[in-house]
Amino acid sequence: MKEYKVVFNLEGQPFDEMVSQCMNDGWQLHGNPWSHQEPEGGLVHLYQAITREVTVQYVMVEEDEEGTEKASKEEENKDS
Repeated sequence: MKEYKVVFNLEGQPFDEMVSQCMNDGWQLHGNPWSHQEPEGGLVHLYQAITREVTVQYVMVEEDEEGTEKASKEEENKDS
């Protein structure tokens, strides 16, 4: 399963460092960055979508023939 998020910061070194740290933590760039400039003051914010593969664990609950609930753990691997 893919996890997706958007990181953002002011234009310049803070943004560059944030994106670099995310990439060092296993995230990958998804598309191009985009920007937004405040009408007053001229601050420019940059945004970057990033994704990474994650392992998801979940519990499946089933009822047996007697109506008793039975839980079983399953895991979806990164490669699925």
